[in-house]
Amino acid sequence: MSDENTNGEEDRSLEERLKALESSEGAGGSGGRSRPNVSPAAAIGGVAAIALMGGMLYLAVQPEEEAPIQTSAPAEFQLDGDGFGDMIPERTPEPEPEPEPEPEPVASPNAELLDRIDQLQAEIENLRNAPAEQQDTSAQDERMDELLARVEELQDANADAQSEFQRQLAERDRELRRLQADLDLARLQQPAPVPAPAGMPVDTGPSEEEQRRLAELERRRQEAREFQAARNESGIIAFGNSSGAEGEGDQIERLLDAGTDFVRNGAAAAEVTQAEVIANPSNTVPQGTLIQASLETAVDSSTPGQVRALTSENVYSYDGSRVLIPRGSRLIGRYKSGVEIAQKRITIAWDRIILPTNQTVQISAFGGDELGRSGVSGFVDSRFDERFGSAALISLISAGANYGAGQIESEDGSDAADQIGGDLESASNSALDDYLSLGPVIHVDQGATVTVMVDRDLEIF
Repeated sequence: MSDENTNGEEDRSLEERLKALESSEGAGGSGGRSRPNVSPAAAIGGVAAIALMGGMLYLAVQPEEEAPIQTSAPAEFQLDGDGFGDMIPERTPEPEPEPEPEPEPVASPNAELLDRIDQLQAEIENLRNAPAEQQDTSAQDERMDELLARVEELQDANADAQSEFQRQLAERDRELRRLQADLDLARLQQPAPVPAPAGMPVDTGPSEEEQRRLAELERRRQEAREFQAARNESGIIAFGNSSGAEGEGDQIERLLDAGTDFVRNGAAAAEVTQAEVIANPSNTVPQGTLIQASLETAVDSSTPGQVRALTSENVYSYDGSRVLIPRGSRLIGRYKSGVEIAQKRITIAWDRIILPTNQTVQISAFGGDELGRSGVSGFVDSRFDERFGSAALISLISAGANYGAGQIESEDGSDAADQIGGDLESASNSALDDYLSLGPVIHVDQGATVTVMVDRDLEIF
């Protein structure tokens, strides 16, 4: 910018000089002295000289060019050498050798100690060379034989004692059963009191003979109870259900009629069940909850298989605060084949619930229809054509064979035809039985509505 200002000032100074020359020439002419006229070539040459001088001056005042900044160019990867360049590893200083410990001074052994060592070595050598003594073990063998014989005797005696104890237990059990039966019969057969006529004393209790009999029965029953208690507290556990005891017990039981058996067995004590508290009602699906679902797979009862369904409604917790089994959860179950004649429902067992939250719950629940009835109904194929059509065809074949045998007049041909007809009839009857035993097939369509009744309390977190 400073160079341009300098050039402009020089041009203006040249113009001012030219104007001054022109004015001086005009003034000289007017003063009466004439000057020689300047030729145009000289004027042009002077202007050119002035311009050349101005250009040289302009070039002289130009600043020096700045040196260009050195730049680097990209180069290919170097495949030779180490990727980290020439790195000089530092040498680890060699460990200084540890000073060797000076050996401790060893006390010189005295002569007495050396003599003692020599004596001990001599005794050891004598013991090694001495012959082994033969020990007499006959007495120990005899004692061992006696002990073994005694053990065998004790085992035999124990077996005999156990057999005798088992026999006594069986006899006691039979006696106890008989006494119990006699007591029950006596109580049931006791006649009702007959109202006494007017003026006669009223008998308010059993007779003296009846009282003695009842007392005897009660005494025997008490003895049986004491024996039973002693048997329970004994060290040997024995069961009195031997074959003889069972046979006699069955005979005694058969003495009682149906009414007596009903009275005895119906008087069992009622069980007491304590109430339990549901610990986490907000995380519990209680037993008996119905889960509505739709089948993903169709069901054909001709063969057993697996079945899958999707829940169609949310299942809430016991207190209704949370959805524990959301809609879209998957149910895994199975169904069985072998439908009986006139059966219209197929049994489905549900084993597992897979939740969208990557949780799974094990169950063992029956499948039902829309109203919760056990079993799922569907289209029932009774297979009427397979059963009765095949049976009719087989019957016609058998009847045709019999008719053909009757048309043969010769005796030999008739016998052969009868034999063939009999064999054909036997085979036809077997095939006929197989076709008639065909059961129906139940078909349940995909998308059918089913219900699952939860069989246990489910805790889902």
